[in-house]
Amino acid sequence: MSDLGFLVESKADFEALALKALEHGTELQTASGTYVRWSPGAQIELWMQLDADGDVVGLNPHYAGRTRMRVGLTARVPRPESSILDGAFHGWADPAAAEPESGAFPFVFDVPDYELTGAVVVPSICDVQLAAFAHELQAYESAEAYAAAQQGGVRFAAESFIPAGLFSGATGESTEPPQAHAIFTGRVLDTALITNPVSEREFCWAHVRTLGGELDLVADPDLLSGYLTKGGIVSGSFWLSGRVLDAHDPSLADGRG
Repeated sequence: MSDLGFLVESKADFEALALKALEHGTELQTASGTYVRWSPGAQIELWMQLDADGDVVGLNPHYAGRTRMRVGLTARVPRPESSILDGAFHGWADPAAAEPESGAFPFVFDVPDYELTGAVVVPSICDVQLAAFAHELQAYESAEAYAAAQQGGVRFAAESFIPAGLFSGATGESTEPPQAHAIFTGRVLDTALITNPVSEREFCWAHVRTLGGELDLVADPDLLSGYLTKGGIVSGSFWLSGRVLDAHDPSLADGRG
């Protein structure tokens, strides 16, 4: 939540945020329950989940940015262990024409409106609005500065992507169920410090081009090492949240978020 400028450090903080979402959000009914989508401004979204009895079972953040990544969707990844309203897609970044199971790399992204994606065909090739929420983040003023910082060990290109949620770093075995985690490096095409209109706390945003396409990056300033600069390089670990651009939400198709 802090990657979007929300400070949630206690149960009371969570409950206060949930009440605001319930009061100001828009309800979207599904067969399994209800989403409450709250868009308070600055491209921020909170997706509350209510079960069939109206009880809160989840609250997921999303950043409704302008970037688009071409993805070959290959499988659905339900997450009943978390919530019946949670889910993800497995896909390939930058697939070849008419070949969803091809591309730069496979990865998984969580979907805040998973139960509303029933019309999405799998396999298929779609545009995805992808947001990367930073766990840790390093920024470099230039590609030269990034290259100079890589001393010894494995050297990663200025545009690289590791789908860390698909395998265990310790054993190299496949992770089941796969997680929406990634480690990537990319070029900063644009960046800004944005103020959350609810909390009045700031968060970092960047439009990043990495291997496979472009995405929006958001981060708590306290996580950032270095300075985000247009034309610079970013590297870090992230959670991925994405929305498939489909007819179920025309507002996304025309870029309004």
